[in-house]
Amino acid sequence: MINCKYLRLIIGTVFFLILPPSLVTEKIEKVQIYSKAVAEETKKYSDRLTEENLQTQAQQLDEKAKEQLENGELETALEIWQQLLDIHTQQGDIAATRLRQRDSGTEFYSLKIGSTLYNMASIEWQLQQYQKALENYQQALEISQQLGDIEEVAAILDNISTVYSQLSQYPQALASLNKALKIRRQLRDTTAISSTLNKIGVIYDRQGKYPKAIEFYEEALEMAKREKDNVNFTAILSNLGLVNSRLGRYKEAIDFYQKILHNNPSNKAKFLTYIGAIYRHLEEFSKALKFYEQALEIYEENQDRLSIAITIDNIGIIYREQEKYSQALEYHQQALVIWEELGDREGKSASVHNIGIVYRESGQYSESLEFLTHTLIIDRQLENQNRERITLADIGKLLAKNERPELAIIFYKQSVNITEKIRKDLQVLPVEEQRDYLDGTVTEIYRDLANLLLEQKRAIESHQILDFLKVQEVFEYMGGIKADENKSNEVIMLKLENVFLEKYTNFLDNIGTTDEKNQNISLEKLVAIHDFIRSEEITEISSEIKNKAKSQRLSPEMLVLLQYELKKHKKENAVVLYPLILEDRLELILVTANSPPVHRTVLVNREEFDRILFAFRVGLIDRREVDNIFDSRVAKAGLKLYKWLIKPIENDLKINGVDTIIYAPDGKLRYIPLAALYDGEKWLAKRFKINNITAASIMDLSPRRNRNIRILAGALTEGNYSFAIGRKKFEFEGLPFAKVEVEKLASIFPQTKKLLGDDFSKQFMELRMGSHSLIHFATHSAFVNGSPEDSFILYGDGELASLREVEKWNLYGVELVVLSACETGKGKQLGDGSEILGFGYQMQVAGAAASLATLWQVDDRGTSEFMNNFYTALRSGKNKTRSIQKAQIAMINSEYSHPYYWAPFILIGNGF
Repeated sequence: MINCKYLRLIIGTVFFLILPPSLVTEKIEKVQIYSKAVAEETKKYSDRLTEENLQTQAQQLDEKAKEQLENGELETALEIWQQLLDIHTQQGDIAATRLRQRDSGTEFYSLKIGSTLYNMASIEWQLQQYQKALENYQQALEISQQLGDIEEVAAILDNISTVYSQLSQYPQALASLNKALKIRRQLRDTTAISSTLNKIGVIYDRQGKYPKAIEFYEEALEMAKREKDNVNFTAILSNLGLVNSRLGRYKEAIDFYQKILHNNPSNKAKFLTYIGAIYRHLEEFSKALKFYEQALEIYEENQDRLSIAITIDNIGIIYREQEKYSQALEYHQQALVIWEELGDREGKSASVHNIGIVYRESGQYSESLEFLTHTLIIDRQLENQNRERITLADIGKLLAKNERPELAIIFYKQSVNITEKIRKDLQVLPVEEQRDYLDGTVTEIYRDLANLLLEQKRAIESHQILDFLKVQEVFEYMGGIKADENKSNEVIMLKLENVFLEKYTNFLDNIGTTDEKNQNISLEKLVAIHDFIRSEEITEISSEIKNKAKSQRLSPEMLVLLQYELKKHKKENAVVLYPLILEDRLELILVTANSPPVHRTVLVNREEFDRILFAFRVGLIDRREVDNIFDSRVAKAGLKLYKWLIKPIENDLKINGVDTIIYAPDGKLRYIPLAALYDGEKWLAKRFKINNITAASIMDLSPRRNRNIRILAGALTEGNYSFAIGRKKFEFEGLPFAKVEVEKLASIFPQTKKLLGDDFSKQFMELRMGSHSLIHFATHSAFVNGSPEDSFILYGDGELASLREVEKWNLYGVELVVLSACETGKGKQLGDGSEILGFGYQMQVAGAAASLATLWQVDDRGTSEFMNNFYTALRSGKNKTRSIQKAQIAMINSEYSHPYYWAPFILIGNGF
């Protein structure tokens, strides 16, 4: 209400005109003062009314937003929070105006604004509006920092890291978490510290930096254990179980899950299922069944029908893998009933697919085709490409078994094309998600397709698949690779194959049409697939494909490019050799510069092939102390392998005047050097230059001749080093001849930068690699079958660089990286050589043209001798491939004649 004193003064002024001028002026001034006071008083009154009104509105909106949130109406809640934000901002402005001091007068409203921004960001995160969420979290963070609420600052930083993680921006996510960790350490909030450490571990896990992830998980675990924080404790144990499972450390993974079970968690069944899955992977089926059945009991008690269906399906798969088909079918059919009752089409697709596989494996091809066709229709309706590519491959496998290879190839090709598309799209996803989408069945599909094409004498097409197989193996080993946007990753389809696909797609669309109420496809419609496949039209298409494909007139783009690359090396007379190891035979593809690929089949079963290959490797490494030029074991096994790998194409090599074999070894062949094969008179090294590659599709074979070679060379000269990586223990000593090796190198190339002992540090080397054209490591290194984190290079300061880290090196402009003392594949069981393939690939990704490594750790003095010969040849102007051959021949003619000394050095990449 307006003050009465002011009102009386205003009314009185109407009489001021009858007063003397001096008094009039005085009265006017007083009236102006009083008028201003009245205006201010009126505004204060109005502001108070507005503030009260805004307060009421804010309270109502707050309650309404929370209600919408509880009902799951996120977008509506977000709109209300936006209105609430506008009100709080207005309230803050009013308070600042009234009190004339924004800093001290508006803390309450700043807190309200910050809280609202935080709520909005949390909803935006759930709605996957990540950029908006980041903006609002950042504004909320600034307010909390201004208010000095460091506990709230840590909480917001935590959430910011979650958004960055979702965007795969891991460095930013880690930066936020590390800031939050620092604050929480200051606050000594042990529970929050443990939680943050666990989240940091998850980020490293997603980056594929598993040792680093384990380091943080273990610190978090110790803290959670001390605090008896069961929630965090279980979450961390679960993460440790998952990371060890990914690394193939199944015993350790099971141990972590068992510890969780010991605490009797609320989600016990989930961990029983995890253990069951590991035992199933290890083919310990009775143990797998035991854990699945325990999980099933719990799900049934809780009436968790979705989990019941999943578990029943898993049990069915175990029975199928044991060839107990009737039991498998029974379980899959039970699961199918549940999925249909739940109306879950994803689940239904899985069970229908599993039933189709059971019928196929038990020889009931007609039933299998119907169920797999049904699966494919559902997959396409759901737009689930991952399931679609698996189903296509399974139909391909079925048609191949049913002696319809031309049609089987079409289904396999479509499966590979979808897989390649998924892989390209998945570059933005975390590593473990890439692996989830593209599991171990992928390489099997590529091999099956290559096998089928070779059986049908379609060598040109198989060449492309063999190349894709190499890339896929790197993908699976590394857990994701960078796709080359400029190169085609699509399998070539014949014209008639596309005609079939169009007709097949139309057929699926017709039988897949259902009404909205009933999404089931009738059995009568599915049976029509047999009439379609057997129809005269499709039979004629198959026959034409068979005749035209064998003519080898097809010229895939990749083959043309590879032949173009080979033509660059007329003086080298180079060819590319692709071997493919199959269960009952060895397939050889030889690509020449000017003619269609040569295809040869060698009948040898895998068991015999593996036995001879292993005997050859043992003979190479465990040399006998004999006066003879070579060990008879090596010669015998080397001759056998020569007859399998080289003899079938020997005439083609002579006709083409081949000097250089560009070699893309398959599987276990990566553990033996082609140069050490023996023709009965001499080693292959004397006849051909050998250049290994990862895959031709990612190769540039353009000649590189840098006359101004600048070398960075490091040597591990002294000290003892003992460390463990996972379950593997390593013990190394300094290499006495490493210093001699580097000194000789420096005498050949005077511009060499030498780093010996402690000067050969990780930090120094990695900072200066990019400014040199050749990098030389005279140190211990190992390529270990398992994961990229298990393979390493040892520096002179005792630090390690894992194979995963190599990708981040700056090797652009580097012609060659030399590792003169590395080893691979120890023990009686060899892997598939993917660690060697991965090493070569990582060096290419980092920018190097080529890398030189050893397949076993060679005699220190012998290595020094080889390197001296190699660099002398390189200095004289020979290319890398020719320099290696010169060094090998020099050693064959010396006291180091046994292939143990000269054979393990393999060049991977562009050796020209």
